[in-house]
Order: sequence, then C-alpha cells, then structure tokens
Amino acid sequence: MFFLDEDFRFTRIAGSLADWLDRDPETLVGEPVTTIVAPSDVGALRTALARVAESQTSQTIASHFVVSGDRLPVDIELSPVASEASLGTIVGTVFRETVAGDRPPSQLVQLRNFIELLDDAAVVYELSDGDPVVRSVNAAFEETFGFQARYVVGQSLNDYIVPAAHTEEATRFDERVDEGNVTTELVRRKTANGVQQFAYRGLPIEHEDGRRYGLAIYADMTENQQARQHLQVLHRVLRHNVRNELTVIFGMAERILDDGASEEIREAAARILDSAEGLASVSEKARMAEDILGDPPSDTIVEVGSAATDVVADARARWPEASIETDIETPLPVSTGLEIRDALENLVENAITHNTGAPTVRVTARAETPIHASTRETGQNITITVEDDGPGIPDHEQAVIFEGANITQLKHGSGLGLWVVRWIVESADGAVSYSREDGWTTITLRLPLATGLDDAQGSEQANTDSL
Repeated sequence: MFFLDEDFRFTRIAGSLADWLDRDPETLVGEPVTTIVAPSDVGALRTALARVAESQTSQTIASHFVVSGDRLPVDIELSPVASEASLGTIVGTVFRETVAGDRPPSQLVQLRNFIELLDDAAVVYELSDGDPVVRSVNAAFEETFGFQARYVVGQSLNDYIVPAAHTEEATRFDERVDEGNVTTELVRRKTANGVQQFAYRGLPIEHEDGRRYGLAIYADMTENQQARQHLQVLHRVLRHNVRNELTVIFGMAERILDDGASEEIREAAARILDSAEGLASVSEKARMAEDILGDPPSDTIVEVGSAATDVVADARARWPEASIETDIETPLPVSTGLEIRDALENLVENAITHNTGAPTVRVTARAETPIHASTRETGQNITITVEDDGPGIPDHEQAVIFEGANITQLKHGSGLGLWVVRWIVESADGAVSYSREDGWTTITLRLPLATGLDDAQGSEQANTDSL
C-alpha cells in the first residue's frame, strides 16, 4: 500500500512493498509514483490517477513493476482519500497477479497474502448480518491490538477493539462498507497499550459465493497526535516568554527614548522599539497559526464580500497614505469560518507594509459565475484577489509557500502572514496562487461557494455576529 500527494508523489509507502521493489521506502517519499512502473505503463497510470483526482472514484489498472530487469505483473487499485486522514490525496493498493498455469488462490487467500505485506494493522472480515466476523489478521494487527489470530478469527472484530463509547460509530462504518462504500475516518480503538487514535480505512471486497467481505486498515496516529501536543506546549511556553521579555524591552526602550542624552541614543532606542514591534507581530501570527492548525476547520458560513469591505475600511484608517481600490460583490457566502477575515487582513497588511513607497492596492471579490440562489450548484467558486505595486515576494519564499519547494530552502522571510493565509484557505478546501506581472503582485484565493437556498441570509448574519 502507498499514499500519494496532489502531485502524485509518494507521501508514504509500506516497507514490505518497498522491499519488493528493492528500494528504500525513505528514498521513495517525494518521488513520483510513475517511477515504480514499467515505462510502457506510465501513460495508463497517469490517466488513471487523473481520473481518480477528477471524479473522486476508484480506478484499477493492470501494470508491471521492473525489478532486477524482470517485469512483474501487478494490479494497482487507486482510490481517493478523505482530507481529514492527513496521509495524502490518493491511496494505492498493489495486488500481485498469479503466474499463468497456476491454480488461482481464492479471494480470501489473496487477501491474507496481501495484508501480510502491510506495515499497518489490517484485518479481513466477513459481514454476517452486519457483524464484522474476523477471517484473517496480519502480524501488525497482532502486535498493535495484542490478540493472536487464533483468538479473534471467527469472532466479532468490534467486540475486541472498539471502545464501548464508539460502538455506534463502528456499526455505522460497517454499514457503509456493506453498502460498497470506501470509508476513511480518524477513530479511537482499544490496543495492547490502551485506547489509541488511528487513521481507519474500510474497503468493501467483491462478493465471493454470495459472501460480503471487508478490509480494515489501521494506521497509528497516536505518535503524530502526541508530537502535535508537544509542539503546542513548546509554542505556548515560547510565546509566553517572548511576551514577557518584550514587555521589558518596550518599557526600557521607551524610557531611553524619552531620557536619552543624545540623538544617537534616541535613534538606537527607536530601532529597538521597531524591532520589538516586529517580533510581537510575528508572535501574534504564530498564535493565530497554532489556532488554525490545532482546531478542526469551522463550517460557519461567512459573507466574504462584507468581510473584505470591513478589512479595507480598517486598512484605510490605519494606513491613510495607501491608495486602496476595490471591486467587491455581495453577497458571497463561503464556508470558511470567521478565520477568512484573518487571511484578508494579512494579505492587505503585507501589500501595504512591504511597499517602500506610497502603496497602491487593489482588492476584488466576485463569483466566477453569476450567483442565483435558485440555481446555485456545488463546484461554483468565489475568487478574491489582492494586488499591489510593491517589490513582490522573494523567489525563495514564494517557491516554498506557493510551489511546494522543500521547506529547507526557506531563508529569512517576511514572517508568517502568507503561511496563515494559505492554511486558512486550504482548511476550507480552497487554493492560493501567486503571480507577478508588469510590476504588480497578485495573490488569488479561490474558495468554494456555500450551497443552499438560504446561504446568503445566513452568511450576512454570521458576518454581523462576528464584528
């Protein structure tokens, strides 16, 4: 099994599959998936990947791996992954084909052979009156959940690993699989080390002799969750210390500025104050980023046209020397939560403060096609642009933020503002892009239009309540 990002590059690959390919799994991460198939099969693989990405439906293709000069026939199943799984956008499952002339093993034997290739805990089960009866587990399952195969085969999977508080949830997932639906969720399950969090994937298996099978794979997310909590503690301690020390710096610098014996000393104190204010701004954006990344995305509907108008009004009052032009439609309801205003404020602030002259900024917000409440359809987008005549974003910084360059290429930049914008928009299933032309920098946000006949009214109310 392997996971791919939106550019069809590996984000994760099972060690057993990498061994079969005679490759190190760590060296494969970041590589395009097309590198593992025979050159003659690359076109078919790319076509299947594009179909999965566009239609969000599974595709299965016959292909070949080339290992030590040998062409090995395989079937590759490609399926979309739910965004909340945080593992990638596409999951691939590899099935080895049987050798011509051999008696093909039964479906259950094939599944048993397959799950032994997985590093994650996996179980094959038969749905009997809706109950998942275990038919096979892999070694990773035995190690993770603490039950050897001979104890759980023939028993209900849910009786062994599902906490009592999550019984209804597990039953609902089983029903989805029974109906032929792929299910991907974050779940909590009982293990040999207590209740832990997993990225769960339930896959329906084609019927054999009228039976219904399912495959459940559990990728342990506990370490990721613990690491996230550790980082949150470190961030909060750091911000607390920064805030306390900045209070001292502000107080002493202002005292020196007032009482300085010479112009040189007063200039030095003024520079200290400017630097301290810059550090305080970065600390505040770090707090904002932590809030965005630490909490689940809000589905509150916001009227982004009014939010953009309010942001521009505040910016005109704060920076009267800036010329800010607008072309903003209303209503423009989007399900981004109230954080969208933070994104707009960061963009307008960057456009003004990073311009060494008298800045000119243009803010536009409109639907890509006219909005009619009676005919509003899923897939319609809202486009917001913030343009300025400043120097633009340095190449090394925009390559990391907008083009997916390695984070190690990031040098000293202007701060966290653009990262905050990107994270807010992506959490709402939107996209951010950057362009530079004829002396103008353009940041474009594309956000999905909230659907439903009453969205416009609800949007305006949500926006009013946030002010």
